[in-house]
Amino acid sequence: MRQTHTHLANASGVFHPSKNAQYYNLNIYQPAEHLDSIIDCYWFADWDLQGTTTHIQRNLPSPNMHLVFDHLSTYYTGVMTQAYETPLAGEHAIVGVKFKIGALNRYLPCDHNALKNLHFNSNGVLLPLKKEKSLVPKNHKASIYILNQLFHDLPPASSQIKKVNHAWQTLLNNPDIDTVQSWANLAQLSVRTLQRLCTEHIGLTPKWLLRKQRCIYAIKLLDNKDYDIYDVILHLKLSDQAHLIKEFKNVLGLTPRQYLNL
Repeated sequence: MRQTHTHLANASGVFHPSKNAQYYNLNIYQPAEHLDSIIDCYWFADWDLQGTTTHIQRNLPSPNMHLVFDHLSTYYTGVMTQAYETPLAGEHAIVGVKFKIGALNRYLPCDHNALKNLHFNSNGVLLPLKKEKSLVPKNHKASIYILNQLFHDLPPASSQIKKVNHAWQTLLNNPDIDTVQSWANLAQLSVRTLQRLCTEHIGLTPKWLLRKQRCIYAIKLLDNKDYDIYDVILHLKLSDQAHLIKEFKNVLGLTPRQYLNL
């Protein structure tokens, strides 16, 4: 069992991870090595909010598809191009599989672009699942064993999927990237190839993905009490506050001030 991290403050897919760490626990693990080109990670979330009001967790846009198991249903999430909310109440635990970008596309019953911003039922048809598996969300070791067996026979990702994921990881590892050209250069791709990979396998342009990732970098800076909005403008090399507000509203659906006040 290869553990990546256990604290919600390290999560990259939620608003205000440190502030929201009080509401639920998050554990993230890597899959078996032979699944590394298909699966990004397994994640386990649990919460006990009995006797308290429902917590609304706001999630960031993501180019990765997920498979989610809970005691009520099993469902997938498509590529998310906008922030979305998840209500948390009572006592509950769920298990998720975060797939590498584009790795699920070959198994989908329709074009992946038609599934953007959707949660959709699996019905056992998107992956070659041999039989129903019963996960125990609070027993991480046993559940990870089941998941590794469940996906054991999946073939490795194609060279094109590996390329687009290498490019995406390059962007994640280099928050100072501020143009598509510089992103392509660091990923050792032509701009045209980067555009084709992103459009074909994610359904989003490199320009949009870069803007989205710069906004996520900005909110990480805003979550750090040592930075204010004007520091963020300087870090992102933006012309003024109006430019920052426009980027936030386009990607996250709210202004920097509104984000800070959440």
